[in-house]
Amino acid sequence: MNDRSRLRFSLLLLCLLGLSSCDGSTALEQLFAPDVNTDQWSQTEPGSQELPMDLRYPQASLMDSTPLAAEPTPRIQSRWQVAAPSQPIVQFYIQQFQRAGWELLDQQQQGQQVILVGQGPSLGVRVVIPTTNNQQTEFVVEYGPIAQALAPEEEGDDENQLADLPPQEFPDINNVPMALRPAVEDLARLGVLTTAESKDELQPNEAMDRSTFVRWLVTTHNRFYGDRPSQQIRLATENDAPLFQDVPKTHPDFAYIQGLAMAGFLPSSLTGEQTNLFRPDAPLTRETLLQWKVPLDMQKNLTTTSIDRIEQTWGFKDSNRINPNALSAVAADYGNGDLSNIRRLFGQTLILQPQKTVTRAEAAAALWFLGNPSEGLSAQDVARHRDPS
Repeated sequence: MNDRSRLRFSLLLLCLLGLSSCDGSTALEQLFAPDVNTDQWSQTEPGSQELPMDLRYPQASLMDSTPLAAEPTPRIQSRWQVAAPSQPIVQFYIQQFQRAGWELLDQQQQGQQVILVGQGPSLGVRVVIPTTNNQQTEFVVEYGPIAQALAPEEEGDDENQLADLPPQEFPDINNVPMALRPAVEDLARLGVLTTAESKDELQPNEAMDRSTFVRWLVTTHNRFYGDRPSQQIRLATENDAPLFQDVPKTHPDFAYIQGLAMAGFLPSSLTGEQTNLFRPDAPLTRETLLQWKVPLDMQKNLTTTSIDRIEQTWGFKDSNRINPNALSAVAADYGNGDLSNIRRLFGQTLILQPQKTVTRAEAAAALWFLGNPSEGLSAQDVARHRDPS
């Protein structure tokens, strides 16, 4: 028993024995009053007064914390300050909301702010981060029990609901190279090789453009993970401010390109890129395909690597021609063994030809498998689940 507790206990005895002049109520009220120095809220319990430690940006200082009246449960609005630009803060919260047990419900850019909404088992969190290049950033984290409903309203007909896409039949499917045809046929059965122009033909040996590949990539990924909302890429809405000057809201693939960029899988201003151009109609190259798809396979940011690592693993004789931004993806792809994109698309080869244009058949075949060998999914797996017979 500490000194304070002993003092309170003695006071109680004195009052009860009549040895004190206390009035019978004041002393007892003081005795059983809560200790203002005691933190009654757990730092780890969802809905507590303090933000859980794993949702505090490293080195950020709490400026103030304000309870907000809300029904049916209260929530807290906290303001933080840190000596860092906005981009790493955005990436930190995206990663935290993509951990096991969490779900990134919404991500959008409104004016000069990025807004992220995440949900855990019993806690809803909304983060507002200004998109400035300052080295000192103030941002807001609002949180409370999920009954508080911080997330946007549920939509009935969501474009991410892809389970009922009809199978596709392409009259030129026989023009697909024999080594890639089974993979392309599996994807066609899932109906994910759609285009903005609603083409009847696949045109498998034509050059793949960047815009259509992103559409296929997001559509396929969301179809594969149709029963796991937390794994899906959220499509952009008309409320999102375009990240790329050449992909306005009127662009037919805006929802896919903007959505993949807001999720951090496309280089943009959100990931610290200086350019604001996407070049949607430009041909897709081998290294760009890897740069966009491999992080989705790994479900994480890739570690920095070097040309030496590529030469030691893949043994490519043209490793020095790979764009530095794509080196990490090329290196990580090696870890998927025979399921790697490079081996499945290009077979046994000692040169990558990183700037070579990808054909539409190659782009489709790349999407046949998503993930890593232990937890990944193939189009064949998904098709079998759809039609067990």
